[in-house]
Amino acid sequence: MTSMATARPQPLLRYRADLRTLSLLLALNVLYVVQWLHIANRWYLLALTYLLAVVALVAKHNHNHCATFRRDALNSAFELWLSLLSGNTTTGVITAHNRLHHGQNNSQVDFVRCSLVRYRRNWQNLLAFFFVSVADMYRHRPDDLAEWRHTRPGLYRQALAERIATIGFVLALAIMDWKATLIYCAGPWLFAQWFLVTINLLQHQDCDFQSEFGHSRNITGTMVNWVLLNNGFHTAHHCYPALHWSLLPEVHSRMAGEIRGDLNYRSLWACVWRRFITGEDWSGSR
Repeated sequence: MTSMATARPQPLLRYRADLRTLSLLLALNVLYVVQWLHIANRWYLLALTYLLAVVALVAKHNHNHCATFRRDALNSAFELWLSLLSGNTTTGVITAHNRLHHGQNNSQVDFVRCSLVRYRRNWQNLLAFFFVSVADMYRHRPDDLAEWRHTRPGLYRQALAERIATIGFVLALAIMDWKATLIYCAGPWLFAQWFLVTINLLQHQDCDFQSEFGHSRNITGTMVNWVLLNNGFHTAHHCYPALHWSLLPEVHSRMAGEIRGDLNYRSLWACVWRRFITGEDWSGSR
C-alpha cells in the first residue's frame, strides 16, 4: 500500500498544455503594465497586445467549456484575472455562448446566428455582423444573475464578484490615466470582442446546421492554432464542447473523412479573402 508520505501531489492544472495559456496571458498582463505606465510604448508592442487580447478571450472561452485548474478556488481566481485582462466578465458569456450558441446553434435564439446579416456583398455582412449580433443580444438576453441567484448560487456569487471587480478596475484605470486606458486597454479589449463575435460568421456561414459533421468550418493551420489555442478546429469543438482544447486536433483527424473538404482551410487569411473579399467561396455570390 502506498503511504500518504510517498503519494505524489496532484498538479494544479488539469492539462499541462495550459502552461501555454498561462504564459500567453502573463505576457499580455506584462504588456498592459509596461505600456499603461509608459515604461515602453512602441507600435509593435501595441500590435502584440491586440493579438494577445484575442488570446485572452479564447482562453476565457476554453475555460468556460473545460475548467483550467483542479481546485475551485484557483478557477475562481483565474476567472477574475481573465475578467480584468479582457475588460469583461468571464461568466458573462456562459448564457450567450455555452447555452444558446452550443445548445441551439444558429437557431433564432442564438445571438451569433448567421442569418442576422443578409447583405448582397459578403464583406458588408462581415463588417455589420458584430454590431447586429451585439444589438440582438442586448435586446433579448435573459437575466443571468436573477436566474443564477436561485438556481446556481455559487455561479451567482462568482458573476457578481467579477462584475464588481471589473467595473471598479476599469473605472480606477480611467480616473488615473484615461488616455492610456483608452489606447492600451480599451482598444485591444474592443478589438478582441469584435474578433471573437465576428469569427462565428466565418465558422458557420453556409454550413448545414442539422448535419452531424457539416455545421462548422475549420482553420487547420499550425501557427494560427498554436496562438489561438486550437480554436480553428471548430467542428470537433461543437461535437465535443467539453473536451479540452489540446485534444481537438486529434479528434479532428479522426473525423476528417466525415467533414466536407470545402469546410477546411489551412489559412485564416485565405478563408477571409475567398469568402468575404472576393466572395468566390460564398454561396450568396452564386
